[in-house]
Order: sequence, then C-alpha cells, then structure tokens
Amino acid sequence: MNKHESVMRSPLSPYIAAVCSAGLLIAGVWALAQSEIQRNRQQIRTDVLLQLSSKRARLESALNSRLFITRGLVAYVSNHPDVTPEEFERLAKVMVSEQTGIVNIQLAKDNIISHLYPLQGHETALGLNLLEYSRSQKIVPQIIQSKSTLVEGPTALVQGGTALISRTPIFLDSPNSPEEGAYWGLVAIIIDPQVLFTDAKLFPKTKPIATPPGRKSTLTRSRFSTPIPVQYAIRGQDGLGSQGAVFFGNPDLFNRNPVLLEVSLPNGSWEMAAIPLEGWPVSQPIGWLYSLCGFLAFSCGLSTFIWVRKPWEMELAVERATSALQKSQERYAIAVAGANDGIWDWDLKTQEIYFSPRWKSAIGCHSEEIGSNPDEWFSRIHPDDLERVESDIQAHLKGRSPHLQTEYRILHNNGSYLWMLVRGMAVRDTDGNPYRFAGSQTDITDRLRAREALRISQEKFSKAFRASPDAIALTTLAEGRYIEVNDRFLEMSGFEWAEVIANNSINLNIWVYEAEQKTCIEELQTQGRVIDHEIHFRMKSGEIRVGLFCAESIVLEGVPCVVSITRDITDRKQYEEKLYHTTSELQAIFKALPDLYFKLANDGTILDYQAGKISDLYLPPEQFLGRKIHEVLPSNVSQTFVEAQSEVKENRNLVYREYSLQISDHLKYFEARLLPLLENQIIIIVRDITSRKQTEIMLHQAKEAAEAANQAKSMFLANMSHELRTPLNAIVGYSEILEEEAEDIGIPDFIPDLKKIQFAGKHLLSLINDILDLSKIEAGKMDIYLETFDVSEIIEAVVATIHPLVQKNGNHLQVNAPPHLGQMYSDLNKVRQVLLNLLSNAAKFTKNGTITLEVRLIPDRVFPPNSPPDWIEFRVIDTGIGMTSDQMEQIFNAFTQADPSTTRKYGGTGLGLAIGQRFCEMMGGAIAVSSELGSGSTFTVRLPYRFQFPANLME
Repeated sequence: MNKHESVMRSPLSPYIAAVCSAGLLIAGVWALAQSEIQRNRQQIRTDVLLQLSSKRARLESALNSRLFITRGLVAYVSNHPDVTPEEFERLAKVMVSEQTGIVNIQLAKDNIISHLYPLQGHETALGLNLLEYSRSQKIVPQIIQSKSTLVEGPTALVQGGTALISRTPIFLDSPNSPEEGAYWGLVAIIIDPQVLFTDAKLFPKTKPIATPPGRKSTLTRSRFSTPIPVQYAIRGQDGLGSQGAVFFGNPDLFNRNPVLLEVSLPNGSWEMAAIPLEGWPVSQPIGWLYSLCGFLAFSCGLSTFIWVRKPWEMELAVERATSALQKSQERYAIAVAGANDGIWDWDLKTQEIYFSPRWKSAIGCHSEEIGSNPDEWFSRIHPDDLERVESDIQAHLKGRSPHLQTEYRILHNNGSYLWMLVRGMAVRDTDGNPYRFAGSQTDITDRLRAREALRISQEKFSKAFRASPDAIALTTLAEGRYIEVNDRFLEMSGFEWAEVIANNSINLNIWVYEAEQKTCIEELQTQGRVIDHEIHFRMKSGEIRVGLFCAESIVLEGVPCVVSITRDITDRKQYEEKLYHTTSELQAIFKALPDLYFKLANDGTILDYQAGKISDLYLPPEQFLGRKIHEVLPSNVSQTFVEAQSEVKENRNLVYREYSLQISDHLKYFEARLLPLLENQIIIIVRDITSRKQTEIMLHQAKEAAEAANQAKSMFLANMSHELRTPLNAIVGYSEILEEEAEDIGIPDFIPDLKKIQFAGKHLLSLINDILDLSKIEAGKMDIYLETFDVSEIIEAVVATIHPLVQKNGNHLQVNAPPHLGQMYSDLNKVRQVLLNLLSNAAKFTKNGTITLEVRLIPDRVFPPNSPPDWIEFRVIDTGIGMTSDQMEQIFNAFTQADPSTTRKYGGTGLGLAIGQRFCEMMGGAIAVSSELGSGSTFTVRLPYRFQFPANLME
C-alpha cells in the first residue's frame, strides 16, 4: 500500500477532505466577491467610456461638418479673388442654410473683415483689422505661416456673445501650384458652441432613456441595462488640450478621476472628461453572496465527507472523468488559441457568454476587462448597427434564417470603430428551442478598406475613361478585338458601341495607311508601347482625319491586351498648314515693303534681317549679322536703340524712336518701331522718313513765318487802334458838348444829328476796342485783373445797361437768380463784357420775344478728394431767330457771323463771341451754345467762383 492509498483509507480522511473543500469554497467565493466588485467598477467605467466615446464622435462630427463647408468658399475665392458682396452673400447663404449654429461667415481680405453674412446684428465687426485686434494679433500670423485651419475659442466677439472661430488662410491659385500663390486673406466661420454641445448631447439627463416609440427590444432586459447618467466637461481652449482652460462643464470634474478622451482639432485638441452624474459609486459588501457561501461550504463539506467514504469507486470514476475533461479542454483551448477569429459561446439559459482571448484582444481589451455579460458585447456595437444586429440574431433564434452572418462596427478600446464579420449557429433542443448559441467574429476592417479603395480607384478610372477628351480603347493583343471604348472614341469614329465591341479595326476599315498600322504593331511588339505616332484614321462616314496615337501592352484577367489613346489633331494640322501659308505670305509681303526688319536678342545681338534691296542697308549683312548693335551703328544712334530696347523689355509694349544717319554724303532720317517678339527677342521695323522730315521742316519754317506775320498784324492793329481811339474820343466828347450847348441855347434841331454823331463815334470806338482786345489776346498781352465783387450787383448793372437795347426791339428781359449769390473772385470787367455781349446779341436777334438770364452755383466734383472750388453758371436764353448746326460751328471764329445775311441786316463785326470765348478760357471757364433755327438760342457760360491760377503758371 502506497502513501496515497494510506491517506485515502485513514479514518480522518473524510473530515480532512470536508474541511479542505469548505475552505477552498469559502476562499473561492471571497475571490469571486472581490472580482464582482472590481468588475462592477470596471463595468461602470466602461459604460462611461462608451458614452464619452459616443459623445466625442458626435462632437467631432458636429464640428467637422461645420468646418468642412469653408473648403468650398476657400476654393472659390482662390479662383475669384475679386468676389463681390453679392456673390459672397449667395454662397454664404447656402452654407448657413445647410448647418445650424453658424453665427456668421466672414472674409478678411488683407486681414481686414470685408465680407460678412449675415450682416444684420454684426455691423460692428465689418472693417475690423485682425492685426490690430488684441485677441487675433498673434493668431493670424500663425495661420498664414502654417497655411492651415486654426480653431480659436470659445472667445468673446466684438459684436457681443461668445463663439468658436475657425479661420482658414486663402492663397490664390497659380498655374503651376494651385492655392500656393499670393496670400489673399482669411475665411472665418463663427460657430455657436452651445449648438455643438446640444448636437453632441452633452447636457446631462437625470431620467433613464426610454425605448424609442415603435421599437421593441428583441432581447431580454438583463442584457441591455439603461446607461447610467453621465456628466461631462471639456478643456483645451484655443486647441491647447490638457493645458487649456475649461470652457464646458464643472472644472472640478477633472480632479475626480474622470475618464478622459481627446477631441481632434485642425490645430490641436480638446480634452473631454466624464464621470457618473452622481459620482463614482462606493463598493458595498455583497451580503447575499456571503450567506450563500456559508450554506455552500456546509453542503460541500458534508458531500465531500460522504463521497470520500467510498474511495475506490469514486477515485477511479473521478480520475477517468477528469482525464477526459482535461483532454477536451486542451483540445478546445488549442483550437481557440490557434484560430485567428474571436470565439464566442452564449448560454441562452444563464445569459452568460464566453469570449475567447482573441475576441477580447481584437478590440484592444485584456481578459479581465470583459466579463460574461451580453452587455459587454452589445454595448460596444455602433448605435447605427445595433438594431440591425439584434434583428439578425432574433431572426436566427426564431428559426427564420439557417445561420447568423452579419457585418457591424464595434468599439475598440482606443475609441475607434472596427468592422467585424460575425457568424454563428444556435443549438436547439428536441422542441426546436435554442439553448446555446456559438460562433466566431472576424476583423474585416482592412478588407473593407481595401474594397473601398479598390472601388474608388475603379470609379476614378471609369470616370477618367468616360470623360477623357481623347479616344481610349481596350483591345485584345492577339486579334485586336475591341473589349471596351469610351464615348470620345465613338464620337471620333462615328460608330455605335454595338458596332465596335468584339470587332477589330481591320473590319471597321479604320486604318487609312497600312504602313502606319504596321509600324505601330512592330513597335508595340518590340518595345511594349507606342508613343506619339501621327496616324490617319477613317471615320464611318469616310472622312479621313489625323490623330496622335499612343498604346501600351497590359494584362487583364490573364489575357494580353492593349490600351490605346488617340487624340484628334486634324484641326491642329490644318492650323499649322494655314500658319505655314500665312508665314510664307507675310515673308513675301515683307520683301515687297520698303521697310527694313531686324531681329535682335536681348543683349543687342543682330540675329536676322529682311530688306527689299541690299542697297537700303547701312552696312552689308556680313558686317552686322551676329554683332551687337553698338558695334555697328554710331554711338549716338546705338545709345538711342539701347535705351529703347530697355524700355521694350521693361514694359513689353511698342516703342518709337527717330534718328538720323549720314549715308553717302546725305543726311537721312529714319523711324524705328521696336516690338517684343519672344521672351528674349525684339523685332525692329525701320522706315526711311527723310521726305517726311524735310516736309515737316518746311512746314515749321512756314508756320514760323505765318506766326511772325500774324504778330506783325496784331502789332499793327494795336498801334492803329490806339491812333484811331484818340480822335474818336475827341469826336464823341465834342458832340456831347455841342449837344449840351444846343439844349442850353435852344437849338433843338441840331440835337438828333449830334446824337447820331455820338452813336456812330461810340460804335466805331467799340469796334476799335474789340479789335484791340483781339490783337492783345493773339499777341499774348491780355492780362487778368482779379478782384472780389458782388455777383448780384454786377447782374443789376448789366441788366440796367442792356435794358434800352432790349426795349428797342420790344423784348422782355427776365432774370432768374438765387437771392444770395455771394462774392465772386475773378476779373470783373471781363465777366461784365461777356454778359453784355451775350445779352446784346440776344436783344439784337430777337424781336417781340423773351430774353432770360439764369444764374446758379454748381459744386465742383471733378477733382476729389481735394476741397473743390464752386462754379457759377450764366445762361442767356432767347426766343430769336436761332441757328443751324453749321452756323453754330462758326460763331466763335473772329470776324465771322452765323450767316452773311445777318451782317447786312443786323450789323456787327463778328468779334464779340470770339473775344467772349477767349475771356472765358482765360478765366478758367468755358462757353457753349445750343440752338435750333427759328426757336432761339441758349448760351451757357461756366466760370470758377474762386479763380485760381494753373499750377504751371504759379511755378
């Protein structure tokens, strides 16, 4: 008998076995109690984590969906930098309508807010310079340097309130690098944070979440407990993460052992914290478990005592059962450990699930983190997939599907979601009721990503294939049969799709020249590709066109194929041919023209020339081609060309220069026109203008002679006027004295004759004064005498002077002027003379009509932003004989009247209006006329109210 057998047969064996089994049971129950307490804590923390992860996903989604809408606005402004307020309002209105919580959208051109929508309520922000605003002084340079979006806040707004501000820099598109051009400004979107928090459902709820109307729970309540209420807080203002200030929730929450997750931002992150609404629960002893432990310990001890009394039979049975069970467990453990899939086994009666280590590690959890409650599984399923998974499970358990197979997303311990494929089958009793449900779970995230990437790639290829401007065809290499063609191929060939597919180019008679086809086939066979071959192809209609052909060998599903691309270059070839003919024609024209043409490099080297005759050249071609211009021409002429060449390179515009050269003992004049030909070349067109210059010299000499004669005439008129005025003044004076004496001595018969002498003398004196004034003007000796005078007084004086002449022809004079015209600073005599001349003309050419003098002040808007002088306008309107358009063109010429007949009928020399026009121009004003024959005339005089000498005269 060995030692083991002696122990088993000892009288104390039953008691020892009973005590040991009870002790082991008590220890196991205690350990179970501690594990249950720890699991409960972990379950609550996991529940908080799941809820926090869901809230974070909602918050990121809500924020990113609003930040995303600025991308379209950035792209639009990059291509349309001169966006108008109307265009911006239209775009912003659509963006704001798509998302709630957007306070406004801004554009800050050159960092100054220039566009804002909606404007109402935010007017104070318009025109704000972000570089002068303390809150954004440091942020704006950081955004420009990083060229990325930056989320600021929550921060106080200028117009009031608090908001999140997302700013994105805008760089103008350049041909080579889109959105890498010059910096334009910023686009900002102002977001109400309370709307984000509401969308993310961060505000606490104290009531249990009820089952949504119309939806019935398909699993027992014990599997899906109501989530405990959770309170949240967020810190990381301005994207500073854990270093930033708390801007949502209770700041003390971060000191109460919270669950923490990061919210990703374009420029940093926020940190979210969560704990149960009532705080973390305090663990309580599990009294019922301890009571059950005592009862089980007693029962176990008693059973063991009875069992050990039958050592031989029981020992053998136990050894066999233990060995079989151990082997079965080893096989199951090996199978589970070796499988790449996660295994789950659900006891539907006890509502416990076994999860294999692979199942747990696949979602980033350790073995002790997940218990056997179904909630461990279903609480991690994505909310959008949960109802469908429940439905699929219930469909199988109720016998509506032979097995379970579905795809869903499950929450990983790092907060992300993985795609899983779950398969399973229920074990049923004799009545068909399921009592066990087992299966596997496979991570298919990478497979779905690869499938999606393949789908996107195929979609991109399909779009490029269909939308390509070139004809693309897939053909078999052996027979050249078409597998697929794009729409452009059908458009270029004129065939229908059904006519092309499964056919080849030979049957369709597409190739025009067999040699071109043979060359392409040989190159494809030897090099595997054909690059840029010009071919001729025939359309279905018989039209022959030219194409640029490329092809490459590929393998599709194991079949050697060819992908070919053909670009229709018929129009380009025709254009090239027309260009060739045009160039030839231009060359022929150049040869026929008398001009000389030279082509220069930027450094002044003469590259080429074109001349009708070699004799027209300054030097033979071999002496100037390839040499610089300053080595060929005299220094003064070459310097002229060097300066003109620099101006052409700088402005890229046409430049004119004139120069002279001594050729064959004759001085010749030339005109040179310089034009930019290419980026590094200039063309010079030279024309001989010797005849024109000689004519100009002769004209200049004739002009100087005419001006001298005119000057002599003016001097003669001035001298003669002075000589005539002296006797005329005596005649007028003596006639006035004689008239007074005739009245005194009572000889009234002489008075009419004396008055005629006075009138004739004064009239002749007036004509001489006009001639003298005109001669002074032409000689440049007429001066301006400035003084300040009352406008109303001069109008009264002019009206009083002209009144007898108005009444002489039975006319009525009407004056329309404001009561206060103020003080005018100008030449009083010249203003009076102009008005008297216009009114006397109106009175002379009007009979039994109305003459109107209108006066008004006009503010000057011609030279802002300087303070402009006022203008005064005089308008003389009559109802007299009027004028035609031809007559109006001549009335301001000296010694000219509208019609020679008026001179005979009304008298006059035709000097009054000419002198009046020159007086108005001297005073900085102008005179204009409008008239209609038989309906009267209107003369308008506009003068500066405060005369100012021109700047060139002041200097």
